[in-house]
Amino acid sequence: MKIIAIGAHSDDIEISCGGTIAKAVKSGHEVLMVVMTTSEYTNYTGKVLRTFEEASREGQKAAEILGAKLITLNFPTKDVPYNSESVEALDKIFNEFQPDIILTHWPHDTHQAHRTTALATISAARYFNTILMYEPMMPSGRSYHGFRAQVYVDISEFNNVKMNALKSHESQYKKYGGDFWLGAVEARARLRGFEMLSEKGQCAFAECYEVMRLELPL
Repeated sequence: MKIIAIGAHSDDIEISCGGTIAKAVKSGHEVLMVVMTTSEYTNYTGKVLRTFEEASREGQKAAEILGAKLITLNFPTKDVPYNSESVEALDKIFNEFQPDIILTHWPHDTHQAHRTTALATISAARYFNTILMYEPMMPSGRSYHGFRAQVYVDISEFNNVKMNALKSHESQYKKYGGDFWLGAVEARARLRGFEMLSEKGQCAFAECYEVMRLELPL
């Protein structure tokens, strides 16, 4: 099976579906990560929070930890367009890769680049039948719409791989409070794992998705 994960920035995919990717790779599936932007970041005061070199190095290291291939496009970090340019860039990748499952941002995310990445993905994937939107993480996602957890993936055996991939994003690790940030990401995965409690027993960690479109092979 072929799985493609689309993120606006270097680290978006790892935060919300890093465990799913690691599990899929371990199971023998082919996974491609596509980052829409070069991901360097300067805030409104002019302070540089992540350089182009840092973003490139950190993103590549994280993809290697997860076992996925990585493509980085060159849209602006803060302003991924939702237009023919972004849609056709993804069109080309989808047509060449032919994914069975597409993972992308939730379109009600409060980060503008996350929203437009989701919309561009949905438009480009018009001929593909399974699109799952991954759960946003603070400070994104504080929306007037509530994310609906509909599809769960048990990542209990791969949470440590996910955490190591996130640690490779050293600039973000520093920006968001180090282990305090990782603890928050892990706590959400633990909550989603608890929601998977069933007669089969406990699930330590999970990631979840809202369905945009789903093909059910029978």
